[in-house]
Amino acid sequence: MHVKFISVEDTFNLRQQILKPGCAITSCYFPKDNEPETFHLAVIDNEEIVSVGSFNRSSLPFFANTSQYHLKGMATSLSYRGKNAGSTLVKFAMDYLKQKEVNLLWCNARVTAVGFYQKLGFTSIGDTFEVEGIGLHQTMYINLN
Repeated sequence: MHVKFISVEDTFNLRQQILKPGCAITSCYFPKDNEPETFHLAVIDNEEIVSVGSFNRSSLPFFANTSQYHLKGMATSLSYRGKNAGSTLVKFAMDYLKQKEVNLLWCNARVTAVGFYQKLGFTSIGDTFEVEGIGLHQTMYINLN
């Protein structure tokens, strides 16, 4: 398995399969996907995309005066869960963001994924909240300093 930078369009199939099953592929485009500082990563195994994540410059109001990025659209193929594909992707992104002098990475994790992010060192902040049609989420962050 290896990580590489990909186009936003290359995230759509896995986003649809894991995050938006039954929805149109056009629903897999997120605001900020094409902003200049946004980047998209994939874990590749046997020439197949098995995990994706998108990262855009966006700030949580809890933390003033910090350089922050938002992880969004994290999806790992069901057959690669528990095989370090997702954690490999997030660790690669954290190292890359540290090089760019970003101080904080955050996400709105589905409550079913909170344990995954905790194992990577993320901390929960605020109350859980409902994303309509998707389910309960928890905001989480990690300091990159």
